[in-house]
Amino acid sequence: MFENEDSHWWFLAKRNFVKSVLPLNKNKINILDVGCGTGGMTEFIKSWGKVTGIEPAKSAYPFLKQRKINFKPDSFERFKTKTKYDLVCFFDVLYHRHIRNDLKAIKKAYQFLKPGGLLIITDCALAFFYGPHDLVMFARQRYSLKELEDKVTKAGFSIKKSSHIYFLVFPMFVLIRFIQKFMPLESISILPRVVNGFLLTICSFEAELLKKINFPIGSSVIILATRK
Repeated sequence: MFENEDSHWWFLAKRNFVKSVLPLNKNKINILDVGCGTGGMTEFIKSWGKVTGIEPAKSAYPFLKQRKINFKPDSFERFKTKTKYDLVCFFDVLYHRHIRNDLKAIKKAYQFLKPGGLLIITDCALAFFYGPHDLVMFARQRYSLKELEDKVTKAGFSIKKSSHIYFLVFPMFVLIRFIQKFMPLESISILPRVVNGFLLTICSFEAELLKKINFPIGSSVIILATRK
């Protein structure tokens, strides 16, 4: 992840999708990034304000230190704080098998937010596409958009934006999943620069459309919600 997340089209596209749905007024808000991994998204979200990351995987710590990320070496389940945040981020985290209760995690995020604070979630979609890549990434499940929406509203949030993402490249995703049924194929791998740039351009166009419309299908979902 550390070697790919600053150059690979999929990671860069996710940043564009997040940028499309988050408010543009960057007022140096207080942010909590849950499951910050090797820090690519944490570094990106810094432009909105002061970020604290949470990451339980010790293998990620050298990379977070290299990026000079302020992080807590802990699981979200054990994490405690008196700080009230303006934004809590779950970037491809809730699906993870170490999140034993995703609804409980969302409810905990609600408690950490100020009134009117924002929750942003990205995660993998479509349960019938669960495959080798998900196993490698320690995925517990893939979500339907409705399922995740229900959990967010049940936790007390009001949804501002909810959509599938990676819609325009979805046929490629389906093809890769089909091939993986018969032969090993890495989902995240280094691509020729021209191919990488082409896929990023397609997703950048989709990110612009996302500002105005929602997409009916895609390999991932994105939700922006507000604490009431």
